[in-house]
Amino acid sequence: MFKINKKYILFLVTIISLFINTKNILFNTIIYSLSVIPLAVLLGDFTSKASDYIGEKKGGLLAATLGNMPELMMGLWSIKYGLIPMVKSALIGSIVNNMLLVLGISIFLGGIKYKEQEFNKTIARTNFNMLLLAMSAMVVMASLNRYASIGTEKIISISLKVAIVLILIYLLGLIFSLFTHSNLFIVSEEKEKQLNKNYKELGYIVAQIILISIVLFISSEKLINSISILVIQFKLSQSFIGIMLIPLLGNIGENISAIMCAVKNKINMSLEIAIGSSIQISLFVTPLFIIYSFIIGIPMTFLFTVFQIIISAVAIGMSFIVFVDGKTYWLEGAILIAIYLMITIAYYYV
Repeated sequence: MFKINKKYILFLVTIISLFINTKNILFNTIIYSLSVIPLAVLLGDFTSKASDYIGEKKGGLLAATLGNMPELMMGLWSIKYGLIPMVKSALIGSIVNNMLLVLGISIFLGGIKYKEQEFNKTIARTNFNMLLLAMSAMVVMASLNRYASIGTEKIISISLKVAIVLILIYLLGLIFSLFTHSNLFIVSEEKEKQLNKNYKELGYIVAQIILISIVLFISSEKLINSISILVIQFKLSQSFIGIMLIPLLGNIGENISAIMCAVKNKINMSLEIAIGSSIQISLFVTPLFIIYSFIIGIPMTFLFTVFQIIISAVAIGMSFIVFVDGKTYWLEGAILIAIYLMITIAYYYV
């Protein structure tokens, strides 16, 4: 039965905002930025509900995937508008945001409520192995560019090949965790048996997710178009916009989902959303951007700045130290948040 509630009103207001187009480009950018937030939140809400039907592992994967949808769409449009530095910064910003800020807040709030939260170490170890693989690719490409005398065209060609390898590994990781070794990722047999089997309701949720994704695609195009004009008019830093604004707007839905899961003592799903999102960004979204940019003739390489590589390594390394023992406490969350704040301050001056 269709019911009018706050979610539908919010969705309707978002659609109406997309028709706003004034001569003030700054005002347009603010409106389009605000329009992305409720869409991202609605996506996070519906994917959280979907976990009741498909389980925490698959639910976390779905939440991470759809949570990255806004950033994916904004990234594709940014590449089309030639905002490559902003895209690269947004990718790094997303990883740092997920691994430090989101996990930090989740662990801090969950730790205050439950004192100690335990999670599946197998899930955490497998996820961090995937992240270290992505980190290795960044270091290898940076070293190649530093110590080998090869031209830009060669770097573009190598980046394309590395992108294909990473996507293949990401797909193999999905097969490993969802099919061949899915038993290792089941948190509780009892919870798996209690899953909601009403697939008609699940279909209704999926339909709403698809509808929101379509509107999000349109909203993202309008936002990136406005930002591209702002960058030219006000000579703004693409890198700082990328590392601060895009991850904040694009990930807000999954960020809220991860935090709420931790507060509800679903720490495994919280980790799956945050870390799974970073894995998708590094092993799927980034390679996809490189392939897409090559196709449309605006090449994007797998080269990142030394500072970007360092802050990514710090984010992944500190998160790994926190999760190595299979337990989390509120102080560990506070430490992750503190590191995020220091990185943000440093990036502003860079």
